[in-house]
Amino acid sequence: MKTEQKDKFPIFKIICRIGIGILLPVFFVLLIRGSNSWCSYTDVFDISHVNIQGNTILTDLEILQIANIQLDTCIKSLNLASIQKQLETNPYVRAAAISRDYPSHVNILISERVPICYISHKGLFLADAEGIVLPIPKRSLGTNLPVISGFESDSLDYFPGYYIPNESVQEIIYVISGILNSAPNLYSEISEIHHWKNDNYILYTVKSGTPIYLGNKSLPEQLNILANFQTRLNGKRHLSDYQYLDLRWNKQIVAKERRS
Repeated sequence: MKTEQKDKFPIFKIICRIGIGILLPVFFVLLIRGSNSWCSYTDVFDISHVNIQGNTILTDLEILQIANIQLDTCIKSLNLASIQKQLETNPYVRAAAISRDYPSHVNILISERVPICYISHKGLFLADAEGIVLPIPKRSLGTNLPVISGFESDSLDYFPGYYIPNESVQEIIYVISGILNSAPNLYSEISEIHHWKNDNYILYTVKSGTPIYLGNKSLPEQLNILANFQTRLNGKRHLSDYQYLDLRWNKQIVAKERRS
Protein backbone atom coordinates (compact mmCIF):
# COMPACT_ATOMS: atom_id res chain seq x y z
CA MET A 1 0.00 0.00 0.00
CA LYS A 2 1.14 3.52 -0.86
CA THR A 3 1.40 5.96 1.97
CA GLU A 4 0.04 9.46 1.47
CA GLN A 5 2.79 11.95 0.73
CA LYS A 6 2.93 14.73 3.25
CA ASP A 7 2.64 18.28 1.98
CA LYS A 8 6.14 19.70 2.03
CA PHE A 9 5.01 23.36 1.74
CA PRO A 10 1.97 23.86 4.00
CA ILE A 11 3.01 27.35 5.11
CA PHE A 12 3.54 28.49 1.52
CA LYS A 13 0.03 27.40 0.54
CA ILE A 14 -1.50 29.18 3.52
CA ILE A 15 0.34 32.37 2.60
CA CYS A 16 -0.88 32.09 -1.01
CA ARG A 17 -4.47 31.68 0.08
CA ILE A 18 -4.26 34.66 2.39
CA GLY A 19 -2.62 36.71 -0.33
CA ILE A 20 -5.30 35.82 -2.86
CA GLY A 21 -8.01 36.63 -0.29
CA ILE A 22 -6.50 40.10 0.18
CA LEU A 23 -5.66 40.81 -3.44
CA LEU A 24 -9.03 39.90 -4.93
CA PRO A 25 -11.03 42.64 -3.10
CA VAL A 26 -8.24 45.11 -3.83
CA PHE A 27 -8.36 44.12 -7.50
CA PHE A 28 -12.11 44.70 -7.71
CA VAL A 29 -11.81 48.08 -5.98
CA LEU A 30 -9.09 49.11 -8.41
CA LEU A 31 -11.20 47.82 -11.31
CA ILE A 32 -14.20 49.91 -10.25
CA ARG A 33 -12.06 52.98 -9.71
CA GLY A 34 -10.36 52.40 -13.01
CA SER A 35 -13.68 52.09 -14.85
CA ASN A 36 -14.92 55.28 -13.21
CA SER A 37 -11.72 57.06 -14.12
CA TRP A 38 -11.99 55.79 -17.68
CA CYS A 39 -15.58 56.98 -17.73
CA SER A 40 -14.33 60.43 -16.82
CA TYR A 41 -11.99 60.52 -19.79
CA THR A 42 -14.29 59.09 -22.44
CA ASP A 43 -17.80 59.99 -23.60
CA VAL A 44 -18.90 56.40 -24.23
CA PHE A 45 -20.84 56.31 -20.95
CA ASP A 46 -22.02 59.92 -21.01
CA ILE A 47 -25.83 60.13 -20.79
CA SER A 48 -27.21 60.99 -24.21
CA HIS A 49 -30.91 60.21 -23.74
CA VAL A 50 -33.45 59.80 -20.91
CA ASN A 51 -36.45 57.68 -21.86
CA ILE A 52 -39.51 58.61 -19.76
CA GLN A 53 -42.68 56.51 -19.79
CA GLY A 54 -45.96 56.39 -17.87
CA ASN A 55 -46.47 60.13 -17.44
CA THR A 56 -49.55 61.88 -18.80
CA ILE A 57 -49.89 64.75 -16.34
CA LEU A 58 -46.30 65.66 -15.52
CA THR A 59 -44.27 66.73 -18.53
CA ASP A 60 -40.96 65.10 -19.46
CA LEU A 61 -39.22 68.36 -18.60
CA GLU A 62 -40.77 68.44 -15.13
CA ILE A 63 -39.66 64.87 -14.47
CA LEU A 64 -36.12 65.62 -15.65
CA GLN A 65 -36.00 68.65 -13.37
CA ILE A 66 -37.21 66.64 -10.37
CA ALA A 67 -34.79 63.78 -11.11
CA ASN A 68 -31.97 66.28 -11.73
CA ILE A 69 -30.38 64.08 -14.39
CA GLN A 70 -27.93 66.02 -16.49
CA LEU A 71 -27.05 64.94 -20.02
CA ASP A 72 -23.37 64.40 -20.84
CA THR A 73 -22.64 63.19 -17.32
CA CYS A 74 -21.35 59.69 -16.63
CA ILE A 75 -24.16 57.15 -16.42
CA LYS A 76 -22.27 55.24 -13.72
CA SER A 77 -22.32 58.24 -11.42
CA LEU A 78 -26.12 58.09 -11.03
CA ASN A 79 -27.50 57.14 -7.64
CA LEU A 80 -30.65 55.33 -8.77
CA ALA A 81 -32.15 54.94 -5.29
CA SER A 82 -31.71 58.64 -4.57
CA ILE A 83 -33.31 59.64 -7.90
CA GLN A 84 -36.28 57.33 -7.27
CA LYS A 85 -36.79 58.79 -3.80
CA GLN A 86 -36.60 62.32 -5.19
CA LEU A 87 -39.17 61.59 -7.91
CA GLU A 88 -41.58 60.09 -5.39
CA THR A 89 -41.60 63.33 -3.39
CA ASN A 90 -43.82 64.79 -6.13
CA PRO A 91 -47.53 64.37 -5.23
CA TYR A 92 -48.37 63.07 -8.71
CA VAL A 93 -45.79 60.27 -8.60
CA ARG A 94 -47.21 57.19 -6.91
CA ALA A 95 -44.08 55.17 -7.74
CA ALA A 96 -41.00 55.50 -9.93
CA ALA A 97 -38.45 53.05 -11.32
CA ILE A 98 -35.08 54.09 -12.78
CA SER A 99 -32.62 51.91 -14.67
CA ARG A 100 -29.46 52.28 -16.73
CA ASP A 101 -29.54 51.19 -20.35
CA TYR A 102 -25.84 50.96 -21.22
CA PRO A 103 -23.91 52.52 -22.62
CA SER A 104 -25.62 55.95 -22.50
CA HIS A 105 -29.40 55.73 -21.95
CA VAL A 106 -31.44 56.08 -18.76
CA ASN A 107 -34.99 54.73 -18.38
CA ILE A 108 -37.56 56.29 -16.04
CA LEU A 109 -40.93 54.58 -15.54
CA ILE A 110 -43.56 56.63 -13.73
CA SER A 111 -46.81 55.50 -12.11
CA GLU A 112 -48.92 58.63 -11.73
CA ARG A 113 -51.80 59.46 -9.42
CA VAL A 114 -54.90 60.18 -11.48
CA PRO A 115 -57.15 63.02 -10.25
CA ILE A 116 -60.89 62.26 -10.26
CA CYS A 117 -62.32 65.48 -8.81
CA TYR A 118 -61.63 69.04 -7.71
CA ILE A 119 -62.00 70.27 -4.14
CA SER A 120 -63.00 73.85 -3.43
CA HIS A 121 -61.25 74.71 -0.16
CA LYS A 122 -59.35 77.96 0.32
CA GLY A 123 -58.62 77.68 -3.38
CA LEU A 124 -58.92 74.82 -5.82
CA PHE A 125 -57.20 71.45 -5.44
CA LEU A 126 -57.43 68.05 -7.06
CA ALA A 127 -57.76 64.66 -5.42
CA ASP A 128 -57.26 61.08 -6.58
CA ALA A 129 -59.42 58.06 -5.72
CA GLU A 130 -57.47 57.48 -2.49
CA GLY A 131 -58.13 61.02 -1.27
CA ILE A 132 -54.60 62.32 -1.82
CA VAL A 133 -54.49 66.09 -2.36
CA LEU A 134 -52.95 67.06 -5.71
CA PRO A 135 -51.97 70.53 -6.97
CA ILE A 136 -53.33 71.93 -10.23
CA PRO A 137 -50.87 70.70 -12.91
CA LYS A 138 -49.23 72.89 -15.51
CA ARG A 139 -50.45 70.62 -18.29
CA SER A 140 -54.19 70.71 -19.04
CA LEU A 141 -56.04 67.58 -17.91
CA GLY A 142 -58.10 67.67 -21.10
CA THR A 143 -61.28 66.60 -19.32
CA ASN A 144 -63.97 67.96 -17.02
CA LEU A 145 -63.92 66.72 -13.45
CA PRO A 146 -66.63 67.17 -10.79
CA VAL A 147 -66.09 69.70 -8.03
CA ILE A 148 -66.71 69.03 -4.34
CA SER A 149 -67.86 72.27 -2.70
CA GLY A 150 -69.50 73.46 0.49
CA PHE A 151 -66.51 72.90 2.76
CA GLU A 152 -64.88 76.30 2.23
CA SER A 153 -65.27 77.17 5.93
CA ASP A 154 -63.38 74.03 6.95
CA SER A 155 -60.48 75.17 9.15
CA LEU A 156 -58.34 72.13 8.34
CA ASP A 157 -55.37 72.61 6.01
CA TYR A 158 -55.02 70.54 2.86
CA PHE A 159 -51.43 69.76 1.82
CA PRO A 160 -50.49 68.35 -1.62
CA GLY A 161 -49.24 64.78 -1.34
CA TYR A 162 -51.17 64.07 1.88
CA TYR A 163 -54.58 62.60 2.62
CA ILE A 164 -57.51 65.00 2.90
CA PRO A 165 -58.03 65.49 6.66
CA ASN A 166 -61.80 66.06 6.42
CA GLU A 167 -63.55 62.69 6.70
CA SER A 168 -66.75 63.97 5.05
CA VAL A 169 -64.81 65.05 1.97
CA GLN A 170 -62.99 61.70 1.97
CA GLU A 171 -66.33 59.87 1.94
CA ILE A 172 -67.58 61.92 -1.03
CA ILE A 173 -64.38 61.12 -2.94
CA TYR A 174 -64.87 57.39 -2.33
CA VAL A 175 -68.46 57.72 -3.57
CA ILE A 176 -67.30 59.58 -6.71
CA SER A 177 -64.68 56.90 -7.32
CA GLY A 178 -67.37 54.22 -7.06
CA ILE A 179 -69.62 56.07 -9.53
CA LEU A 180 -66.69 56.48 -11.92
CA ASN A 181 -66.28 52.69 -11.99
CA SER A 182 -69.92 51.57 -11.82
CA ALA A 183 -71.75 54.38 -13.64
CA PRO A 184 -69.30 56.31 -15.86
CA ASN A 185 -72.15 57.98 -17.78
CA LEU A 186 -73.43 59.57 -14.57
CA TYR A 187 -69.91 60.54 -13.54
CA SER A 188 -69.44 62.41 -16.83
CA GLU A 189 -72.61 64.44 -16.18
CA ILE A 190 -71.62 65.63 -12.70
CA SER A 191 -70.35 69.19 -12.60
CA GLU A 192 -70.51 69.71 -8.84
CA ILE A 193 -71.55 68.01 -5.62
CA HIS A 194 -72.35 70.71 -3.09
CA HIS A 195 -72.54 70.07 0.66
CA TRP A 196 -75.52 72.09 1.81
CA LYS A 197 -77.01 72.89 5.21
CA ASN A 198 -77.98 70.03 7.56
CA ASP A 199 -75.76 67.62 5.60
CA ASN A 200 -77.91 67.89 2.51
CA TYR A 201 -76.30 67.46 -0.90
CA ILE A 202 -77.11 69.06 -4.24
CA LEU A 203 -75.67 67.78 -7.49
CA TYR A 204 -75.35 70.03 -10.54
CA THR A 205 -75.08 68.72 -14.10
CA VAL A 206 -72.33 69.75 -16.52
CA LYS A 207 -74.78 70.93 -19.15
CA SER A 208 -77.35 73.55 -18.10
CA GLY A 209 -76.39 73.25 -14.43
CA THR A 210 -79.55 71.31 -13.55
CA PRO A 211 -79.82 71.05 -9.74
CA ILE A 212 -80.51 67.54 -8.42
CA TYR A 213 -81.53 67.51 -4.75
CA LEU A 214 -80.11 64.43 -3.06
CA GLY A 215 -81.09 65.33 0.50
CA ASN A 216 -79.29 64.05 3.57
CA LYS A 217 -79.79 60.35 2.94
CA SER A 218 -77.03 57.90 2.04
CA LEU A 219 -75.07 59.55 -0.76
CA PRO A 220 -74.05 56.26 -2.47
CA GLU A 221 -77.66 55.08 -2.36
CA GLN A 222 -79.01 58.33 -3.81
CA LEU A 223 -76.47 58.34 -6.63
CA ASN A 224 -77.29 54.73 -7.47
CA ILE A 225 -80.97 55.71 -7.73
CA LEU A 226 -79.98 58.59 -10.01
CA ALA A 227 -77.81 56.28 -12.14
CA ASN A 228 -80.74 53.85 -12.56
CA PHE A 229 -83.01 56.75 -13.53
CA GLN A 230 -80.45 57.88 -16.10
CA THR A 231 -80.31 54.34 -17.51
CA ARG A 232 -84.10 54.26 -17.86
CA LEU A 233 -83.94 57.44 -19.94
CA ASN A 234 -82.13 55.23 -22.47
CA GLY A 235 -80.33 58.13 -24.10
CA LYS A 236 -83.58 59.68 -25.30
CA ARG A 237 -83.37 62.31 -22.61
CA HIS A 238 -80.59 63.60 -20.39
CA LEU A 239 -80.47 64.78 -16.80
CA SER A 240 -79.78 68.30 -18.07
CA ASP A 241 -83.12 68.27 -19.95
CA TYR A 242 -84.92 68.82 -16.65
CA GLN A 243 -85.26 72.08 -14.75
CA TYR A 244 -84.58 70.17 -11.56
CA LEU A 245 -84.74 66.67 -10.07
CA ASP A 246 -85.61 65.94 -6.45
CA LEU A 247 -84.63 62.64 -4.79
CA ARG A 248 -85.55 63.64 -1.25
CA TRP A 249 -88.82 61.75 -1.40
CA ASN A 250 -89.11 58.05 -0.58
CA LYS A 251 -89.27 55.69 -3.56
CA GLN A 252 -89.83 58.43 -6.14
CA ILE A 253 -88.07 61.08 -8.13
CA VAL A 254 -89.77 64.42 -8.58
CA ALA A 255 -88.85 65.84 -11.98
CA LYS A 256 -89.76 69.22 -13.39
CA GLU A 257 -89.60 69.62 -17.13
CA ARG A 258 -87.48 72.41 -18.51
CA ARG A 259 -89.52 75.00 -20.33
CA SER A 260 -88.63 75.40 -24.00
